[in-house]
Amino acid sequence: MIVITRDLARRFRAVARKCVSGRPRGPAPPVVMQARSGTLTLWVRAGDADLTYAGPTDGGDDTVVVPMSVLEGIEGSVPDPVELSVGPKLRGSARWVRHGLAQTLPFEAILPGKQHRVPELPDDSHPVPASILTALHECGRTAARESARFALNRVQVKGKSGQLVGTDGRQALIWGGFTFPFTADLQVPAVPAFGTRELAGEEVRVGRTATHLVVAAGPWGVWLPEDMGGRYPDVVAVVPRPAGGSVAGVDGRDAAALLDALPHLPGAGDEDRAVTLDLDGWVVVRARDAQTGAVREVALTRSPAAGSPARVAVDRKALSRALALGCHTLRLAGDGKPLAAEGDDRTFVCMCLDPGLVVPPDPGAVRVATEEGVSRSPRPTTTPRRIPVKTHETNGHPPDGRHDPPADAPDPLVEAEALRAALAEVATRAGRLVAALKQSRRQSKALASVVTTLRQLNLGP
Repeated sequence: MIVITRDLARRFRAVARKCVSGRPRGPAPPVVMQARSGTLTLWVRAGDADLTYAGPTDGGDDTVVVPMSVLEGIEGSVPDPVELSVGPKLRGSARWVRHGLAQTLPFEAILPGKQHRVPELPDDSHPVPASILTALHECGRTAARESARFALNRVQVKGKSGQLVGTDGRQALIWGGFTFPFTADLQVPAVPAFGTRELAGEEVRVGRTATHLVVAAGPWGVWLPEDMGGRYPDVVAVVPRPAGGSVAGVDGRDAAALLDALPHLPGAGDEDRAVTLDLDGWVVVRARDAQTGAVREVALTRSPAAGSPARVAVDRKALSRALALGCHTLRLAGDGKPLAAEGDDRTFVCMCLDPGLVVPPDPGAVRVATEEGVSRSPRPTTTPRRIPVKTHETNGHPPDGRHDPPADAPDPLVEAEALRAALAEVATRAGRLVAALKQSRRQSKALASVVTTLRQLNLGP
């Protein structure tokens, strides 16, 4: 018999879902539950990565392999124990108590075999700063969804230099400051599991087996298979050198003001979302309305710029991400080279856009700035209609958002699904209204028939 708590079932499913890059493909994998000497170990091959969990249990020694749907059926937000047992012909049942009432969930177990042997964590695991979870998550967000010539859908782990690298070919994130117990460069899947709240706040260790890089956070273990044949570009080589060019240091208050202003500058709905980054004594960010030609700019008067003046067009989303990651030192080397934004142990690099998108200084430009030098954006006078969307996870970051970059714009797939659900609800209500009208019409016809009959008998009014 295996004993597992309902909240552990919920948390394990939540992290397992994040061990897949993109949408899940195929049926959900089975979950191996193994109890040995008071320790319960859960293991699943979730898709792009394996997931393990090891914690104390009150059950006896046993091994049970169940479909993932069993965890879905028993999960909850409370640590109530659930007993899972398997009888003859692999017919199993899960039993627990909910609000004082006994609950039972029958299921078909899977016969344990050699393929269900739970892997053991490597002996040479090395402690690393907990910030590696954020680094893995952010580098994974920077990676491409699909690979082509290079394995851009992977995260590169550079063992000798202690760096993580993620790139999609147009932007890249290099995050260093780590020490690994190996010197090789590895390519591993870019999965969002490292942004889950379940792994946050745990002590982190990194180890390596013959086939996997293992990141252990407290009782959790994420097993990332190494891409042995994948090729990865030399991203570090494209970072502009500190010597020469232009450099600017963005003040933290200016960065916050610019992050607030960027979504409201003209051109936010254009394909390139271009803004002009102008470094000439201080930093100015400028954008033009393609329809009216009006120019609006944000002057960061607390943020000095040095070196030769430079003016480039960049994607405002890339600029926002660089600032949100804390990369406040901006470097431009010129000659079509990318923009490099540097922060503590991290560098964000993005390609500049077509020079034809650069907006030069305009005497009639509307400057958005306060006397104190903090730029602010005008707010729309009307509130757009929004469809309620279910709140998502905080990706492992504190809910107050003090240490992490703000979330991306809403996922179009999530918005589309919410719209579909809203339309389905409207259709259901319309169907009910039509049915009620039909019922009312039938009743009216029946009443009219009764009145006609009574009149014919001279009994009616």
